Amino acid sequence: MTTTPRSRPPVAIALMAVLPLSFGLLACSDAASREGGSGTAASSEGGKTQAVAGPQCVSLDTTPVGLAVREFITTTTPTPQRYLSAAGTDSAVPDDGFTVLQEKGPTYFYSSDPKAQEQIKAKLASVGPYASLLVVFKGKAETDNGNAVAVSLAGHFVGGEHDGKSVPMRTIQVRCDSTGWRVASTATPPSGATPAASVTPKSGDRP
Repeated sequence: MTTTPRSRPPVAIALMAVLPLSFGLLACSDAASREGGSGTAASSEGGKTQAVAGPQCVSLDTTPVGLAVREFITTTTPTPQRYLSAAGTDSAVPDDGFTVLQEKGPTYFYSSDPKAQEQIKAKLASVGPYASLLVVFKGKAETDNGNAVAVSLAGHFVGGEHDGKSVPMRTIQVRCDSTGWRVASTATPPSGATPAASVTPKSGDRP
């Protein structure tokens, strides 16, 4: 008995229909990856694609707060040899600035409790008569799409011959340019600004 093979053209037609679609998906994926790799987000307005820029300087090692803290402590007189930060308060130096303090010298936590403060002073005195500066963070403000940051810092000395000496608040302008983050300027506000020693205690405050 003679058999007639079944025709298979439909399969070939189906493959021809799928392949162009696959190529189209690959092309879209490739274009999307190229756009996503640029580090610039895109938004659509009125049918036109617009780039949404962000801060140009991105570095975990060098930050505006870190640079401002370094500038503040290296230009303070007398030169600090030890550092303190008001842990658990709004005035605590942020982590990136705290790291700079640790790099520059021994660093301790400060407390708003008078009894704990006396204990801290006794501890500092037992180590040696070194100038110890409490650095107080007053906040920061960003402008120019994050490429300019104003960091405000103040402080006062704790223990030793300079005990209680105030360091006026300074606002340090840090900008991003072609070389990265850099200190652009430093300004001291008029007298009468919030005392540098003022700290707001939070739960978990410890020396």
